[in-house]
Amino acid sequence: MEPGPAREDTWDEDAIAHYQEIVNIVRGYGIEPMVTLHHFTHPRWFLERHPWHKDSSREKFLRYVEKIATSITGVRDWNTFNEPYVILLGGYLEGCTPPGIRDVKLSMLALRNIFTCHGKAYDMLHALVPGARVSIAHNMSVFAPWTRWNPLDRMLTRMAKYFYNHSIIDAFRTGTFVIQFPFSRPLTIDLPIKGKLDYFGVNYYTRIHLRFNPFKKMGVEIRNRDLDGRGLTNVGWEIHPRGLARVLRYASRLGVPLVITENGIATHDSQLKTRYLREHVDVVEECLREGLDVARVLLLDADRQL
Repeated sequence: MEPGPAREDTWDEDAIAHYQEIVNIVRGYGIEPMVTLHHFTHPRWFLERHPWHKDSSREKFLRYVEKIATSITGVRDWNTFNEPYVILLGGYLEGCTPPGIRDVKLSMLALRNIFTCHGKAYDMLHALVPGARVSIAHNMSVFAPWTRWNPLDRMLTRMAKYFYNHSIIDAFRTGTFVIQFPFSRPLTIDLPIKGKLDYFGVNYYTRIHLRFNPFKKMGVEIRNRDLDGRGLTNVGWEIHPRGLARVLRYASRLGVPLVITENGIATHDSQLKTRYLREHVDVVEECLREGLDVARVLLLDADRQL
């Protein structure tokens, strides 16, 4: 939306008009649009001048939120960030996505700024958009020990489940993040996000098996196993529909409606794709019968996982 460093304080009105056209088309088909304000991509100048570990990132992001909220009409449902933990894991711990940093301390600064932006954007969207409903989209997975009898594998599984699935849920309930990496002391971060969710977006794809390996980064080795006999996707992920029920039960502790914002399979096999989606829909129907508040289902029939 802001094309380049020389034009940092200007906007590409053609791009904004393009997204408004998409919203209008979607609404014309009777579909309620949902806008995700941040889905991994950044202008290069943003990462060079205002990366997430710098406080200036908050001002730039919130100015962007204000511009979009006052420019695009016909939208009630907003995700401030898609998969904020992936931003941190890829960009600040693994260093495999921009800004390509491997620094735990900077990752915690980035976490603070990203979630502070969510809290402030939540208030801003409610002030600017009548009837706004605001959330994030959080990627959730099921974790299992690589070897069930190994206490270190079981310990890693418990820690991963809490960090990846539960910590963000607890933070929205209490206003405090509790982060613990393997073999380190817990870190707490207070943030202005308590209760700032109108629904909760859940992205779910797979189950992950973990093994302690002292020669791997942070002592963790990841494996995908076809224990259910349903096969693996084209990117090697286990097909595990039952896991969707588990993560929805985790997320239900928030006491807000749940929206499945991402789900799908990487495959060229249309029959496998159909089976995958049908089995996940069956799990959602079971959760509804249990009384879970799954407001809407957005199961993406996609050729790739995002």
